[in-house]
Amino acid sequence: MKPILSALIATILASIPLQAQNKPVEHYRDLTYPPPAKLQPPKPERFVLGNGLTVYLVQDRELPMVNVSALIRVGSRWEPVAKAGLATLVGTVMRTGGSLERNGDKLDDQLDSLGASVEIYVSEDSATASVSALKEDIGEAMIILADLLEHPAFPQDKLDLAKIEQRDNVARRNDWASMIAYRELPRILLGPNSAYGHQIEYATLDAISRDDLVAFHRDFFQPENVILGVWGDFGPELKPDIEKLFGTWPKGNRPKPPVPPVETSPEKCAGYYLINKDDVNQTWVLMGHLIGRRDHPDYYAQDLMNQVLGTSFASRLFSNVRSAQGLAYAVGSDWGAGWDRPGTFMAYGSTKTESTAQILTAIRAEIAKVIEAGITDAELSRVKEATAKKLAFEFDSTGKIVQRLMQYEYYGYPSDYLERYQENIAKVTREDVARVAKQYLKPEYFAVLVVGNTKGFDRPLSDFGRVTEVDISIPGKK
Repeated sequence: MKPILSALIATILASIPLQAQNKPVEHYRDLTYPPPAKLQPPKPERFVLGNGLTVYLVQDRELPMVNVSALIRVGSRWEPVAKAGLATLVGTVMRTGGSLERNGDKLDDQLDSLGASVEIYVSEDSATASVSALKEDIGEAMIILADLLEHPAFPQDKLDLAKIEQRDNVARRNDWASMIAYRELPRILLGPNSAYGHQIEYATLDAISRDDLVAFHRDFFQPENVILGVWGDFGPELKPDIEKLFGTWPKGNRPKPPVPPVETSPEKCAGYYLINKDDVNQTWVLMGHLIGRRDHPDYYAQDLMNQVLGTSFASRLFSNVRSAQGLAYAVGSDWGAGWDRPGTFMAYGSTKTESTAQILTAIRAEIAKVIEAGITDAELSRVKEATAKKLAFEFDSTGKIVQRLMQYEYYGYPSDYLERYQENIAKVTREDVARVAKQYLKPEYFAVLVVGNTKGFDRPLSDFGRVTEVDISIPGKK
């Protein structure tokens, strides 16, 4: 049986009460469950080419397809703030512009004839470049991917088109209150002009030239910065094909880009922030502060604490703020610990304008209860069980397994991180959760952002403390 199916079946069996597997019981409260099975994911073949490019291979003959995905150490956190948008444009134009040998438009025709797809995307801290094709066409598809990664053309006309698209995004970025809220709170916490908080503007787009794209590609797209994952229906001939196509990419010999530091502190960000949007009848309230990383020993207890607080229909925020008090359209929390940098804790809620102060108070009250009294045995048992079940779906496709292992290597985590996560989650006690709640949740350091129509608020935001108005006007917008 395939390892993926084995993991799923083991977890499904673990979710079936022991009595249901043997004899029925009279009441659901009498049901007991076996412990979840230990996760045993398949082990890909891993090797490193002479130029430093790392490869993961996993065969999966379920479909006559092969998928190739490259994870590249590049991202917007390394672009100059004055040229925000450069990383995004590099990813877009690499794909639309084609390579020095393959015109972008002709490349589209070639991919159509193959029934294949190639995608390139650059995010904040990494880039992905992927290709998918039938097994008989994967050789030609990989030639295209390797060519795009090493020899992008960056034609000026495609750069101009990409800039038009980004300018349109800038023009529309304040259309939705939720988009504004989720964009601006991280900028408050991380710094609006930092590696993690800067944003694309008309002026930054105007400052970007084709030469900037070429230089950015040269500095970051080198084989030492690439992890390649391949999964699907392939034979032993694929490994030498990979070595031939990607092994000839010359080393860049440039140092690995260091992770930009997070320089702000919760104390400096604490306070109330307001964005008045008079064309809405709902308010978004977000509050939070900076937290640590996923590799901290307390992360497991922090994760479970947050699940009790606000990540499901059974969470306290949902049950008490939305269901019991009827204050929220959407409500929850996120313990967004970073992989290689500090992350953010965020609690949020959306409500009608006239209950803005009420939902702010209600969310704070639920957080205070967790800090003051911890969680119950029943809550801890529930979130542990839910976590164990969710982990099975980390193994429901070969692609997930390969890409997760690539991610762990990219951020410097052990390859068995997920298995260790399962073991450490099982060890968390109520006392652990109570301790981390008191130690790491600091409402006095919250940055509280409110986005809504102030004319309809049930109480002025200034009743809660000093208010800073956030300017979201778009420089240069006509």
